[in-house]
Amino acid sequence: MTLMTLGLLVVFASVLGWMYWRNRRDTLSARGHLLNECAQLLEGAVITRNEAGYAMLEGRYRGYPVRLTLEEDHIAPRKIPSLWLHVTVEGRNSAWGTLDMLVRPQNIEFYSPSWHWDGSVEPLPNWPTHALYKTCSTPPDLKLIDPAVRLFFADEKAKELLLTPQRLRMTYQAKQAERGDYLLLRATTFDAQPLPSQAIAGLVDQAVQLRCKLEGATA
Repeated sequence: MTLMTLGLLVVFASVLGWMYWRNRRDTLSARGHLLNECAQLLEGAVITRNEAGYAMLEGRYRGYPVRLTLEEDHIAPRKIPSLWLHVTVEGRNSAWGTLDMLVRPQNIEFYSPSWHWDGSVEPLPNWPTHALYKTCSTPPDLKLIDPAVRLFFADEKAKELLLTPQRLRMTYQAKQAERGDYLLLRATTFDAQPLPSQAIAGLVDQAVQLRCKLEGATA
Protein backbone atom coordinates (compact mmCIF):
# COMPACT_ATOMS: atom_id res chain seq x y z
CA MET A 1 0.00 0.00 0.00
CA THR A 2 1.48 3.33 -1.06
CA LEU A 3 1.70 6.31 1.23
CA MET A 4 -0.78 8.15 -0.96
CA THR A 5 -3.36 5.36 -0.67
CA LEU A 6 -2.85 5.16 3.08
CA GLY A 7 -3.29 8.91 3.33
CA LEU A 8 -6.52 8.80 1.34
CA LEU A 9 -7.88 6.06 3.62
CA VAL A 10 -7.07 8.11 6.69
CA VAL A 11 -8.80 11.17 5.23
CA PHE A 12 -11.81 9.10 4.20
CA ALA A 13 -12.13 7.57 7.67
CA SER A 14 -11.79 10.99 9.28
CA VAL A 15 -14.54 12.43 7.08
CA LEU A 16 -16.86 9.53 7.87
CA GLY A 17 -16.17 9.91 11.58
CA TRP A 18 -16.84 13.64 11.44
CA MET A 19 -20.12 13.08 9.54
CA TYR A 20 -21.22 10.48 12.10
CA TRP A 21 -20.57 12.67 15.12
CA ARG A 22 -22.15 15.71 13.47
CA ASN A 23 -25.27 13.71 12.66
CA ARG A 24 -25.38 12.33 16.20
CA ARG A 25 -24.98 15.81 17.67
CA ASP A 26 -27.76 17.21 15.49
CA THR A 27 -30.05 14.26 16.27
CA LEU A 28 -29.62 14.59 20.04
CA SER A 29 -30.10 18.33 19.83
CA ALA A 30 -33.37 17.89 17.91
CA ARG A 31 -34.63 15.26 20.37
CA GLY A 32 -33.93 17.56 23.27
CA HIS A 33 -36.03 20.37 21.79
CA LEU A 34 -39.15 18.43 20.79
CA LEU A 35 -41.16 19.63 23.81
CA ASN A 36 -39.96 23.24 23.87
CA GLU A 37 -43.27 24.67 22.65
CA CYS A 38 -45.20 22.62 25.22
CA ALA A 39 -43.40 24.19 28.18
CA GLN A 40 -45.88 27.07 28.13
CA LEU A 41 -48.70 24.66 28.95
CA LEU A 42 -47.44 23.82 32.45
CA GLU A 43 -46.72 25.89 35.53
CA GLY A 44 -43.16 25.64 36.78
CA ALA A 45 -42.18 23.71 33.66
CA VAL A 46 -38.81 21.95 33.72
CA ILE A 47 -37.31 20.20 30.68
CA THR A 48 -34.73 17.45 31.09
CA ARG A 49 -33.61 14.57 28.83
CA ASN A 50 -33.77 10.81 29.09
CA GLU A 51 -30.93 8.42 28.26
CA ALA A 52 -31.84 8.46 24.55
CA GLY A 53 -31.68 12.26 24.48
CA TYR A 54 -35.43 12.80 24.22
CA ALA A 55 -36.92 15.74 26.10
CA MET A 56 -38.96 15.18 29.27
CA LEU A 57 -41.24 17.95 30.50
CA GLU A 58 -42.58 18.23 34.04
CA GLY A 59 -44.80 20.83 35.66
CA ARG A 60 -48.31 21.40 37.00
CA TYR A 61 -51.65 21.87 35.28
CA ARG A 62 -54.67 22.96 37.31
CA GLY A 63 -52.82 21.88 40.44
CA TYR A 64 -51.96 18.38 39.18
CA PRO A 65 -48.38 17.20 38.59
CA VAL A 66 -48.06 16.42 34.88
CA ARG A 67 -45.21 14.74 33.02
CA LEU A 68 -44.69 14.52 29.25
CA THR A 69 -42.24 11.90 28.02
CA LEU A 70 -41.26 10.56 24.59
CA GLU A 71 -40.46 6.96 23.73
CA GLU A 72 -39.20 5.50 20.46
CA ASP A 73 -40.82 2.28 19.23
CA HIS A 74 -39.17 0.35 16.40
CA ILE A 75 -39.83 -3.20 17.58
CA ALA A 76 -42.58 -4.21 15.15
CA PRO A 77 -41.18 -5.74 11.93
CA ARG A 78 -42.33 -4.24 8.62
CA LYS A 79 -44.00 -1.36 10.46
CA ILE A 80 -42.93 2.28 10.29
CA PRO A 81 -41.50 3.16 13.76
CA SER A 82 -43.45 5.51 16.00
CA LEU A 83 -42.51 8.09 18.60
CA TRP A 84 -44.98 7.80 21.47
CA LEU A 85 -45.91 10.69 23.72
CA HIS A 86 -46.91 9.67 27.25
CA VAL A 87 -49.01 12.24 29.13
CA THR A 88 -48.94 11.22 32.79
CA VAL A 89 -51.03 12.88 35.49
CA GLU A 90 -50.11 12.11 39.09
CA GLY A 91 -53.11 11.97 41.40
CA ARG A 92 -53.63 14.40 44.25
CA ASN A 93 -55.92 11.83 45.88
CA SER A 94 -56.51 8.14 45.28
CA ALA A 95 -59.02 7.12 42.60
CA TRP A 96 -60.98 3.88 42.48
CA GLY A 97 -60.13 1.07 40.06
CA THR A 98 -57.56 0.03 37.47
CA LEU A 99 -58.11 -0.16 33.72
CA ASP A 100 -55.84 -0.30 30.70
CA MET A 101 -57.30 0.35 27.25
CA LEU A 102 -54.92 -0.50 24.41
CA VAL A 103 -56.06 -0.16 20.80
CA ARG A 104 -54.61 -2.06 17.83
CA PRO A 105 -52.63 -4.41 20.13
CA GLN A 106 -49.72 -6.34 18.64
CA ASN A 107 -48.31 -7.97 21.77
CA ILE A 108 -45.15 -5.85 21.50
CA GLU A 109 -46.30 -2.78 23.43
CA PHE A 110 -43.50 -2.85 25.99
CA TYR A 111 -44.85 0.22 27.79
CA SER A 112 -48.29 -1.28 28.49
CA PRO A 113 -49.21 -3.38 31.56
CA SER A 114 -52.04 -5.09 29.64
CA TRP A 115 -49.91 -8.14 28.91
CA HIS A 116 -49.38 -8.73 32.63
CA TRP A 117 -52.94 -8.14 33.83
CA ASP A 118 -55.34 -11.08 33.96
CA GLY A 119 -58.72 -9.41 34.38
CA SER A 120 -60.78 -8.59 31.29
CA VAL A 121 -63.34 -5.80 31.00
CA GLU A 122 -66.36 -5.73 28.69
CA PRO A 123 -66.23 -2.40 26.80
CA LEU A 124 -69.22 -0.11 26.43
CA PRO A 125 -70.90 0.44 23.03
CA ASN A 126 -69.02 2.82 20.73
CA TRP A 127 -65.68 2.07 22.38
CA PRO A 128 -62.88 0.88 20.05
CA THR A 129 -63.51 -2.70 18.92
CA HIS A 130 -59.96 -3.78 18.03
CA ALA A 131 -58.63 -3.22 21.55
CA LEU A 132 -57.67 -4.82 24.85
CA TYR A 133 -59.52 -3.87 28.04
CA LYS A 134 -57.68 -5.25 31.06
CA THR A 135 -57.67 -4.76 34.82
CA CYS A 136 -55.61 -6.13 37.69
CA SER A 137 -58.34 -5.61 40.29
CA THR A 138 -61.65 -3.84 39.71
CA PRO A 139 -62.23 -1.28 36.94
CA PRO A 140 -63.61 2.20 37.61
CA ASP A 141 -67.19 3.12 36.73
CA LEU A 142 -67.24 2.69 32.94
CA LYS A 143 -70.20 5.00 32.44
CA LEU A 144 -68.37 7.72 34.33
CA ILE A 145 -65.38 7.61 31.97
CA ASP A 146 -67.38 6.88 28.80
CA PRO A 147 -67.35 10.46 27.37
CA ALA A 148 -63.60 10.83 27.96
CA VAL A 149 -62.84 7.43 26.42
CA ARG A 150 -64.82 8.18 23.27
CA LEU A 151 -63.25 11.63 22.95
CA PHE A 152 -59.67 10.39 23.31
CA PHE A 153 -59.96 7.40 21.00
CA ALA A 154 -61.80 9.39 18.35
CA ASP A 155 -58.30 10.50 17.37
CA GLU A 156 -56.66 7.72 15.33
CA LYS A 157 -53.28 8.58 16.88
CA ALA A 158 -54.51 7.67 20.37
CA LYS A 159 -52.97 4.39 21.49
CA GLU A 160 -53.54 3.74 25.20
CA LEU A 161 -55.41 5.03 28.23
CA LEU A 162 -54.15 3.73 31.57
CA LEU A 163 -56.04 4.37 34.82
CA THR A 164 -54.70 3.41 38.25
CA PRO A 165 -55.48 4.59 41.79
CA GLN A 166 -52.31 6.73 41.77
CA ARG A 167 -52.10 8.12 38.25
CA LEU A 168 -53.50 8.39 34.73
CA ARG A 169 -51.53 8.04 31.50
CA MET A 170 -52.45 8.71 27.89
CA THR A 171 -50.22 7.37 25.11
CA TYR A 172 -50.38 9.12 21.76
CA GLN A 173 -48.46 8.86 18.48
CA ALA A 174 -46.47 12.08 18.39
CA LYS A 175 -44.52 11.29 15.21
CA GLN A 176 -43.93 8.56 12.66
CA ALA A 177 -40.48 7.85 11.23
CA GLU A 178 -39.56 9.08 7.77
CA ARG A 179 -40.98 6.39 5.49
CA GLY A 180 -38.30 6.57 2.81
CA ASP A 181 -35.39 6.36 5.24
CA TYR A 182 -36.92 3.37 6.99
CA LEU A 183 -37.91 1.39 3.88
CA LEU A 184 -34.58 1.92 2.10
CA LEU A 185 -32.08 2.05 4.96
CA ARG A 186 -34.03 0.76 7.96
CA ALA A 187 -33.11 4.07 9.58
CA THR A 188 -35.40 5.44 12.31
CA THR A 189 -35.51 9.14 11.52
CA PHE A 190 -38.14 11.52 12.89
CA ASP A 191 -38.57 15.09 11.70
CA ALA A 192 -36.96 17.63 14.02
CA GLN A 193 -39.91 20.00 14.38
CA PRO A 194 -41.01 20.55 18.02
CA LEU A 195 -44.44 19.18 18.88
CA PRO A 196 -47.11 21.87 18.44
CA SER A 197 -48.41 23.09 21.78
CA GLN A 198 -51.99 23.43 20.52
CA ALA A 199 -52.30 19.71 19.80
CA ILE A 200 -50.69 18.66 23.08
CA ALA A 201 -52.74 21.13 25.11
CA GLY A 202 -55.90 19.20 24.28
CA LEU A 203 -54.39 15.94 25.49
CA VAL A 204 -53.16 17.46 28.76
CA ASP A 205 -56.55 19.03 29.42
CA GLN A 206 -58.39 15.76 28.69
CA ALA A 207 -56.07 13.82 30.99
CA VAL A 208 -56.36 16.25 33.92
CA GLN A 209 -60.14 16.58 33.58
CA LEU A 210 -60.58 12.81 33.62
CA ARG A 211 -58.27 12.38 36.61
CA CYS A 212 -60.16 15.08 38.50
CA LYS A 213 -63.46 13.38 37.65
CA LEU A 214 -62.24 9.99 38.91
CA GLU A 215 -60.97 11.45 42.16
CA GLY A 216 -64.23 13.32 42.65
CA ALA A 217 -66.23 10.15 42.16
CA THR A 218 -64.04 8.32 44.67
CA ALA A 219 -64.43 11.08 47.24
